[in-house]
Amino acid sequence: MKNSHVKNITLCAFFAALIAIGTHLRIPTPLLPLTFQTLFVVLAGLLLGKKLGAVSVCVYVAAGLIGLPVFTGSFLNPTFGYIIGFIPGAWLAGFIAEKFPAKFLTWLGGALAGIALIYAFGIPYYYLMSKYYLGNELGAKSLLLYFVLMPMPGDIFKSFLAALITQRIKKQFGNYF
Repeated sequence: MKNSHVKNITLCAFFAALIAIGTHLRIPTPLLPLTFQTLFVVLAGLLLGKKLGAVSVCVYVAAGLIGLPVFTGSFLNPTFGYIIGFIPGAWLAGFIAEKFPAKFLTWLGGALAGIALIYAFGIPYYYLMSKYYLGNELGAKSLLLYFVLMPMPGDIFKSFLAALITQRIKKQFGNYF
């Protein structure tokens, strides 16, 4: 029993660290730089399950809120809604991975659903903070273009990558995760 707790704590800390590292891993692309935060968020859910995946993201968020330099800004930053969305996004990816057969399409669906939930938290938060805190109102077209259509290709790519990584890790390590 004790080894199970140590393993879970270690895995949650490991994924919290990966998410923090993913913030700084950037690949320049013509539209937006591709970062790897969301990859590690959905991987946490896919590999650790809904509960531990969400806990690992909570550790990451808590670290940032107490001042550790794991993400920029605070809850007043318009992009903070995405960070909050990481928690239910990891949970949903983990829920799908636990609920449905362990195969590539399940993991891909879990990753895509998790990222869609992150968008569902991030976009309204961005809109509200921009309008009411910063005084910059964005129209629906701008929100759709800049916060859905532009990041979507990168997030679809990261979802495929998450499913591939999950497949490899599950094949290599079996029930360890």
